[in-house]
Amino acid sequence: MRLQDLTIDVTRSAMEEAFNYAKAVPQDKLGWKPLDAGRSVIEICQELAKCPDWAYSIVGNAPGEPGEEAEAAERSEMTSWTTVEACEAAAKEKLGRFFELLKNLPDERLEETTELPYGPGGSMQTFKMSEMMAYPRWNANYHLGQIAYIQTLYGDKAMH
Repeated sequence: MRLQDLTIDVTRSAMEEAFNYAKAVPQDKLGWKPLDAGRSVIEICQELAKCPDWAYSIVGNAPGEPGEEAEAAERSEMTSWTTVEACEAAAKEKLGRFFELLKNLPDERLEETTELPYGPGGSMQTFKMSEMMAYPRWNANYHLGQIAYIQTLYGDKAMH
């Protein structure tokens, strides 16, 4: 199995698990933020839905449009997904596009590197292509933990 195919499989599984947990959150808790300072489950789901676009730009060497107007359009798109189901549908659509990119990614590109501002304090850090293409998977795993933690704070201790 190629690394690209494994990445597709584990990314799909991680996204499904994160959205399964999010779908277990009651409607009245979707916008709740721990200590009024954290992020809500719906905000996390909106990020999960958008993440495949960001990964597509990074892996496909197609940086997004810079500037305030592009950022506003991105925020508008993300906030238009007002339910977990809408976020999940958007994520599946965007993952399909990203997965097609991965399926066609030549093995020779796996050792390519690029610098991204994801180091400590936003500093530049070097990543291999094999790491960059896993971005939606690790983002989903990270946010799954946040969703599960939020659930415990309002009393839901079940495995979803």
